[in-house]
Amino acid sequence: MNLKKIVLASILGALSVIIDLVFKLVIPISTIGTPFYAIPIIIIGLFLGIKYSVIIAFLADLITVLMAGIPFFPIFSLGSMMWGIFPALFLKPDSKIWKKTLFIVLTYLMVTLINSLGLYIHYHKSLVGLLADLPIRLGLIIPNTIVIVSLVEALIEPVKIKLYLTSHN
Repeated sequence: MNLKKIVLASILGALSVIIDLVFKLVIPISTIGTPFYAIPIIIIGLFLGIKYSVIIAFLADLITVLMAGIPFFPIFSLGSMMWGIFPALFLKPDSKIWKKTLFIVLTYLMVTLINSLGLYIHYHKSLVGLLADLPIRLGLIIPNTIVIVSLVEALIEPVKIKLYLTSHN
């Protein structure tokens, strides 16, 4: 493992924890989450690959729930890890914006499915309860995707420049 990659992954992982904590503590809705914590994980997936994104997503999720004082359920960590896995497998930092948008929507749908399963298993949420929340959760995919894609796009160049500068010093 490269020290520069570990440092970048750690910084982005810490940022993911901070973003997730702010949303968990400011908007404490257990069934309708905001996935903005995924932005740093997506960046890790794009630049550092699956290995780093999976490890950091898992650790960030674990640290967040411990700091927020909520129970840790591994199935939700699987959802967090998807945010890095799909971009690492199917995208590059210079992929077209439509392709990034498509894969972020697909990832979002997969994470929603995994988290719904987690709510059903861990919180014993009824199928009727899940279906009641589902339109709201699905309705948030488009506006949240716009925010996520916009911020990922805005961060790609600075990360490229930082990686280029540090690799040539």
